[in-house]
Amino acid sequence: MIRRSSADQSYRDDHAAAIRFAEAHGLQHEHNRRKLPHQWDFYPFGVGNFRRARNVVHGSLHGRSITAFEYFYFLMSDSVEQSGYQRDAANWFLVCVVDLDHPVPPLAAVRTAWLEWHDDELPGPIIPIDHERWSKVFTLVGEDEDFGRAVVTNENAARCAEADIHAEWRFVNDELLLWVWRGRVDDQLVTILDVAKPLIEAAERYAHAES
Repeated sequence: MIRRSSADQSYRDDHAAAIRFAEAHGLQHEHNRRKLPHQWDFYPFGVGNFRRARNVVHGSLHGRSITAFEYFYFLMSDSVEQSGYQRDAANWFLVCVVDLDHPVPPLAAVRTAWLEWHDDELPGPIIPIDHERWSKVFTLVGEDEDFGRAVVTNENAARCAEADIHAEWRFVNDELLLWVWRGRVDDQLVTILDVAKPLIEAAERYAHAES
């Protein structure tokens, strides 16, 4: 009898769970999509080796057009180690890309503890947010302060701060990208989309009013 390694079994179980999730929510599932992680060059996409996207699901979820996937990469270079990353370590994120109705100004919410990982690729200066719980966890960065404050209202700041996930998000043109450290499609996708929807709606309303 051929014995399967626990890693192989876990890999198959993850695929099976993602397929069941996709079927339950009317989404399409792909085992992997090689070029997907190379569409963006900012963190978490611009570091590491052997980058791959697996358990890709796409379609309409809770009224939004999304593409989500589990993004894996491997840190193994001295240059990465000098930037504060752990050497020779496998990392993964659940990534969700939400299509917007139209382009919006660049804006990013990053975990303050992860600021150094982003180096100098953040889209503008820090925008102060007068919300204690938010400010203990996140730093908001963008070129348009009015847009930032319109998106991260006190109510939306509270929702983000209360979500028990290690996540960041970024508006880029006509997309919102969210990523959750060590997240899985079947575990956290619905949760992060529910948290993100008020942010998306506020961003689209502001951009529409400004046009």
